[in-house]
Amino acid sequence: MSDNRFDSSIVLAKQLADAVSLCLKERVEQKGRACLAVSGGNTPKAFFEELGKRQLPWSHILVTLVDERWVGESDPSSNAGLVREHLLRGPAKAAYFLPLKNSALTPAAGFMACENSLHEQISRLDVAVLGMGSDGHTASWFPHSAALDRCLDESGSAWSCPVMDTELAIPRMTLTWAMLSQCQKIFLHFEGDEKNSVFNAACDPGQRQNIAAMPVRTLLFQSQVPLSIFRTS
Repeated sequence: MSDNRFDSSIVLAKQLADAVSLCLKERVEQKGRACLAVSGGNTPKAFFEELGKRQLPWSHILVTLVDERWVGESDPSSNAGLVREHLLRGPAKAAYFLPLKNSALTPAAGFMACENSLHEQISRLDVAVLGMGSDGHTASWFPHSAALDRCLDESGSAWSCPVMDTELAIPRMTLTWAMLSQCQKIFLHFEGDEKNSVFNAACDPGQRQNIAAMPVRTLLFQSQVPLSIFRTS
């Protein structure tokens, strides 16, 4: 695990965009295409805008989401809407976008259609950029969630999982660790003193087995996928 810290959000966004661009370019050169999964929220907006400016072979790049709220793209909380607005413009408009949300009424009802779409269009992810919540969640892997075992089942065949805990204002669909564990490279991207404190707590080696309390530990204490932390100081 490499830990990269930057003095400002602007520098962080540019450096992360450079690192992700390099990975994507290499994968397209090696196999003719690349698959990128990104997260939503406010933090990645500047990164999306920087990445979208990069002169990459975008027509050979598929972009999908790490997780999604089960709302239409016009809803302000839609990660798909966020990606279309801040990433898929300029040069990046040529990329192929694969949302997780479909026309089903709920994530549970839409699970098989989502699953089939992922398996049909992606052989494996090349790059994933994940965030981290102040509760230690990443993707839609929430502490003590009823869906957490399914989300983190590395031996399972499912690449997606409905997350419909009653505590959630909006149900979600998330990629699973079974899918992300086969990724070529993972970046964990977050900002601010509060998130740095959460990260330090998550890295406590004495708590490494306590995944349910802070599911981000799934990423931090694994050796399958190279992991780079990109954060502000």
